[in-house]
Amino acid sequence: MSSVKMNLNTPVEAVMRSPPVKVLFSDTIATVIDKMSMYDIGAVIVEMGGRPVGIITEKDILNRVIRAGRSPAATYAHEVMSKPLITIEADKPISEALRIMRDNKIRRLVVTRRGNLVGILTERRIIDALV
Repeated sequence: MSSVKMNLNTPVEAVMRSPPVKVLFSDTIATVIDKMSMYDIGAVIVEMGGRPVGIITEKDILNRVIRAGRSPAATYAHEVMSKPLITIEADKPISEALRIMRDNKIRRLVVTRRGNLVGILTERRIIDALV
């Protein structure tokens, strides 16, 4: 992100993380955790056949794996991911992204361009860009 002051009309593509970090539908949660740790991120996009099909957040791992007493090495991404993906087009304004996040009670949006995955937008990135 540049040091240029962003506002609520700024397109989400100016703030999103691109490319997004992805894992495979068939990856274990141990692999997902390794990738999240390596990139110091709180969520990854789950792909199957090159298409995004879900998202896994730290909260998903805590609730659906750790608290459930499941083994990260024997639990797969498709068992834990949140779906369906809630997306926003890259050229839409930050204000619309915030409305979608609020309405769906989520903190991350998958960013697409003409239906193709191009990035991920988080509340944190929006706050950092606006402040």
